[in-house]
Amino acid sequence: MIRYEIYSNPIRYMRYLLIIILIFLLSMQFSFANEVNVDQALNEPDKPIRLVSPIGTMVRSAVIPGWGQYHCRNYFRGGLVQIGIVSSVVGAYLANQSFSSHYDNYVLTASNEPDDSFSVLESYDAANQKYKLQMFFIYSGIGFWVYSIIDSYVSSNFYNANSQIQSIKEDAQQIEKLGLQVGITPSRMYLGYVTTF
Repeated sequence: MIRYEIYSNPIRYMRYLLIIILIFLLSMQFSFANEVNVDQALNEPDKPIRLVSPIGTMVRSAVIPGWGQYHCRNYFRGGLVQIGIVSSVVGAYLANQSFSSHYDNYVLTASNEPDDSFSVLESYDAANQKYKLQMFFIYSGIGFWVYSIIDSYVSSNFYNANSQIQSIKEDAQQIEKLGLQVGITPSRMYLGYVTTF
């Protein structure tokens, strides 16, 4: 009975841990595959293109994880980063509460029954498991935070490249509307005027 009570709580925390890992793995799957849809962001051709500073997005993500992704209009990844951070903080808090109660139990057992080494080691093992779980949640939160900083830098560079490509496409469409034809072959580059009858 005592053994079940000690080891039943880590199973519950491991379920939360599994959910956090699955969320993190899903965010890694979409991290470089789904980039920003610039067509929605740049529908107005008269507006100048909006470029974002990669250093600025890194600073934003360092201050508030996910803010850099939101600035680059990567709302999905920004939301996943914030869910990961919040779940890590909640997991670390719950593990800390459990660790402090198990540690108090260990100190009480060690002071009241110093000769009963089995009970002392068992209570120490339970407190140590809670401590390891707490440290895992802390390190996973730090990992989400570092991932947010790195990903915001990469996302801002992708966003800027896509914005510039979209601007070049719009300029090429404007040139085609004027009747100019621009072409490049391996041996020459040409510019011509096209008229239709």
